[in-house]
Amino acid sequence: MPIRFTYLLITALLLVSAMPVQGTEKAITINYPPDKTVREYGLLGVSVNLSRDLGDRIIANVNSKKRATITPLLGTECFSVPLEPGINTVELIAYKGDDVVENIIFDVFRRSELISGFRNVPPGFKKDNFHSEDRKICTKCHILKPNVYDLKPVNPATYPGESFESEKLVETTSTCYSCHKKITAQSYVHGPASVWSCLSCHDDDTIPDYSVKTPDSELCYECHIDEKKDWLSKKYTHGPVTIGKCTICHSPHGSDNAFNLFKSTWDLCVNCHAAKADGAHVIADTLFKEGHPTRGRQDPLRVGKELTCASCHSAHASNYPHLWAFEVASLYELCQKCHKQYSEN
Repeated sequence: MPIRFTYLLITALLLVSAMPVQGTEKAITINYPPDKTVREYGLLGVSVNLSRDLGDRIIANVNSKKRATITPLLGTECFSVPLEPGINTVELIAYKGDDVVENIIFDVFRRSELISGFRNVPPGFKKDNFHSEDRKICTKCHILKPNVYDLKPVNPATYPGESFESEKLVETTSTCYSCHKKITAQSYVHGPASVWSCLSCHDDDTIPDYSVKTPDSELCYECHIDEKKDWLSKKYTHGPVTIGKCTICHSPHGSDNAFNLFKSTWDLCVNCHAAKADGAHVIADTLFKEGHPTRGRQDPLRVGKELTCASCHSAHASNYPHLWAFEVASLYELCQKCHKQYSEN
């Protein structure tokens, strides 16, 4: 056999042996979500399969921060990780003992109406309407369509504690609970979400499935009747109220901030009113160059409350300029609400 032909044959065999074998089992298989998915809120549901022959646990990192450790008991596991506004790089690392056997990376964009830089979806990303697709792998364990119990599900508060029995009772009377239970693991929970009355807001006869009415106010005002009557009767309304976008500021499910706000009051306001973010306001650039504080002080009119933007301004509507929260005709009258000693001298 010619030497050159022998050399070429050996080289070809080496290249073939180095190629990955088709059909080789992977340690991790992602069932959901697809790469470059868009999410509106701060929790991402993930479903994975882990080959128990190849791995025994998964570490989930989001933007290089460890967010979850998963040890699947049955090979398939569903879990949630938090998302920050913007692009989130999710890395799933499979381990066998102390050895890394595989890692998978995908991106998710969390869209935010609150933060202007994250309102527009980047090229290549698109929203995935989970319930509008046939998720056969999920229906092996989960019911993805509402049943008669969802019209009036069990209130978890009726069965306090974290006992297995109380959780299973709620789970069997709310088809949403098993996948979405973390959305109510907050200090403050919206009324319908607290009792798992999901169909009060989400319509099961829409395309995409379980959409809500837009603008948000069309839905919110169905329950918040008094607020609608009050706010719409006022001369001035706050921007989000004007355009009917309640969920710019309020989470429709739950939050660790009062009134289901996405952030604490001051932090929320300066997202849009960035010029006020230095913490000084009202009389800055006058004789008092340090300005008037907007936080870090006690509110004189609300015992036990901190001074915030809402100490002087209404977050929704007012009959007075600048959405003043008091019935005053001028800035001087507004100041007198707290600084009465100056008006008495």
